Parts: sequence; C-alpha cells; structure tokens
Amino acid sequence: MQSKLNYNSVMNYSSKGDSNARQHRGAKRRARTRAELLAAARRVFAKKGFHDTSILDITEAADVGVGTFYLHFRDKDEIFNTLIDEVLQILEEQVISEVRSSEAATLPVIVRSIFRHAYAERDLFSIALTSGAQVSRTIRVEDTIAQGLTRAFERVTETGQLQGYDVFLLARLVTGVIAQGIIWWFEQDDPGPDEMAESVLHLLAHGLPAALFNEHLLPPDTAP
Repeated sequence: MQSKLNYNSVMNYSSKGDSNARQHRGAKRRARTRAELLAAARRVFAKKGFHDTSILDITEAADVGVGTFYLHFRDKDEIFNTLIDEVLQILEEQVISEVRSSEAATLPVIVRSIFRHAYAERDLFSIALTSGAQVSRTIRVEDTIAQGLTRAFERVTETGQLQGYDVFLLARLVTGVIAQGIIWWFEQDDPGPDEMAESVLHLLAHGLPAALFNEHLLPPDTAP
C-alpha cells in the first residue's frame, strides 16, 4: 500500500513538473512571437507609415498568420501604441542616465538628450508627432516629456530658485517648445540633433526677439 502511494506521489509530481515545463515553453514561445510582431510592425511602419500599413503587412513581415496577430494585439492602434510606449520608456531611462552621469544636471543636458533620442527613434516619433498623427499619441509623447521636466523643476524649487513660477505650467510651456521643435525638425529633416537642441535652448534661455513685441506684425495691406 505504501509503495503504491509513493508511486502515485512520484507520478503526480512528475506530471506537475511536465505541465510547468510546457507552460514555461509556451510562455517563452508567446513572448518570442510578440517580440517578432513588434519588430516587424516597427519595420513596416517606418517604411509605409501608420495609415498605409495593414495588419496583413505586419504578419507577413513577421512570417505569422493574421490569427496569431490577434492573440497578442487587439488592432493596429494597439501594436503601434505599444511601440510608442517602449520608445518613451527608453527615452525616460536614457535622459535619467545622462542626467545622472553629467557633472551638472541642467536643462540643456535634458533637452540635448531628448533630441538625440528623438533622432535615434525618428521613424516612430515622426509618426506619433507629425501631421496626421492622432491627438492621443501626440499627448502621450508630450505628457512623458512634461512629467520628467516637472519632476526636475520640483527639485529646483527646493532650493528656492523658482519662486513665483508655477512649475507645472513652466514644464508644459517648455515641453511645447521642445515638441513643436521636434515636429518642425522632422518635417524639414535638418539640421542635426545637437544643432536643433541648441536652437531650442537659445530660445528658452534668451526668449523671443524684442522686435516681435515692439514692431507692427501685420503686413501693410492687412493693417487696420
């Protein structure tokens, strides 16, 4: 009787072990397929743009069936938004890393890092930000930048150097300059990231030209 119980216990343990192993292999296979779909989607989006890309384009590039796509993503929007979230997470990690490794964790360090990363990931950033992009995607990018700037500005307030400023508004205004700078930059495809960052930093540091406040801006034929 004892021998039979031991045998059953061993068999049950072995069965559970086999089941766990199968589940582990299945999870690894699903993760690998998901990663392949994301990589394929990125390539196709970069080549054809968001609107001209179909789910069939993505599955053919990943060498999987359309049904497999729907096991991992609800639709084309979800897979693109997943890519954007990954890029934004990398952006945040990179900016934090560069700020921590720099001698002075200043706004110029942050802005230069943002432009360099945006340039490295311009295939996705351009779709998320430029003309025709869904407002929700643009907001997602701007929110990530604004939240990072807000945290940085809040640390400065602890020294008393931003008295009289609303740091949330300040972060949003700076984000607007950065985001619009990136949008214009991608449409022009020039200059390089460091030069573009310096143009934005010059505006942030020195403000708008005084002539814009002192001169009449309407053309002569439209003046009242």
